[in-house]
Order: sequence, then C-alpha cells, then structure tokens
Amino acid sequence: MDRSDGFPPDNCLGPTLGDLGDRPRSALDRLASLGFRSVQLSATQPGLRPRELDRSARRDLRVSLRRLEMVATGLDLWIPAAHFVTPSTSDRAVDAVRAAIELAADLGRCPVCLSLPGDDEGHLGPIAGTIIDHAVHRGVMVADHAVRPASTEPIGVGIDPPAWLAQGEDPVAGVTTFAGRLVSLRLADLLESGMRAPISVPEGGRLDVAAYRKAIASSGYRGPLVIDMRGWPDPWAGLAQTARTWMLCEA
Repeated sequence: MDRSDGFPPDNCLGPTLGDLGDRPRSALDRLASLGFRSVQLSATQPGLRPRELDRSARRDLRVSLRRLEMVATGLDLWIPAAHFVTPSTSDRAVDAVRAAIELAADLGRCPVCLSLPGDDEGHLGPIAGTIIDHAVHRGVMVADHAVRPASTEPIGVGIDPPAWLAQGEDPVAGVTTFAGRLVSLRLADLLESGMRAPISVPEGGRLDVAAYRKAIASSGYRGPLVIDMRGWPDPWAGLAQTARTWMLCEA
C-alpha cells in the first residue's frame, strides 16, 4: 500500500498508549525518552476520546507529537462487534466509528483499528457501507481485526496474534493470506492459560515469533507493528521485553 502520505515506514514499533496507565501526555513523554517514535492511540482513552477533543485540542495533540518527533500509527476503537448489529446500539457504534475516522484524519490519516461483524464468508452487513463511505471520504483506512476479516474492499486487515490463537487459528497464515491488504499488525502473545502476554515470556507463549516475523518480511508489509499491551500486568516491562525480543529476532 502507498505510504507516501507520511505513514510510518519500515515496520516501526508503536506501543498502545492507552494500556500504559499514565496520563496520555506523561506516557508520551516517557515513550519518547525510551526512543519510541511511534504510538498507537485509543479513541476510548480519557483525554483522547474524539468527543473530548475540539479543534484546539487536536492541534495541541499534533504539536505534542511533533515536538516529541512521534507519529500516530493508528487509532484503536474496540467496540464489541455485536453493538453494530443490535438495534439499540448500532447507531451509537457507527457514530463512534465516524468520530474516530475524523480524529484519525486530523492525525495524518492513520488507520482506525476495530473489529467488524461479518459472517463466516467475510460478508459485512449494510451498516458497513456507512463506515466505508466515510472512511474513503476522509482518506482513512479501516483495519478490520476480526479473525475472519471482511472481504469487502476497501476494508484493510489487521492481525492480532492472541485473538487468532484464541480461536484456534494461525496468525502466521493470516499474514500470508492477507498480505496484500494488511494495514496494521500486532505484537503480543497468548499463554496456554488464555492470558495475553508479551512475546517470549519466560513461561512461553503460543506464537511462533520467528515464523511470524518471516511471514511479515515475505508479505512486503512496511507499516507499523503495534506492541499491544492489553491485559499485561506490567505493561512497561512487557513493552521493553517485546521490543528487545523483536529486534533480536532475525527474519
């Protein structure tokens, strides 16, 4: 995919800001001090929710990222897929996605990452049309992180290894299958206990990290690698471990 709009190249590592426990600006400062130049934002994190950010606040966020020499690799919006198809919640869910797309456009057209509802053949309901139309209009990619992602274009694909492993699927195969549509890839593992974890934890996870890295290299994917710290008991330690393991792992 064309990254000429300034999208981060060369598989940069972007930690999930919303999982670090600090206030957004404090966490950004700490990440920058550790050498990270990319960050994955959350549209549900207090202080970064689209409805809380007026034009001035969005400008301040862009200035802060620029000052730290950082870019947003994407914007997470983990709405339960059922909310898109339940009459009492569908309008609110679509409005939340539209607001996230607007914020993503203001942050340099970074992808919006979510899980869309679809059947086993990857067909989306009519509600997806509204999302797609708005994303195309604003020049923003949507990365569907469903384990059986939508087949509808121009929806992109996101791969979250723990989600795939939890459903008995192989994320390495997912990278290969959807190589031409990849928009966002995650770095995280799944323990035998079912808990999400950093890659290469001492007790061992289920992700074949070397095979995952080789599949990414072969796919030609040049976008961000999101260090996804959801559910980690010590995200800062896990962040350092995951970044170190990934950089030492030869493709």
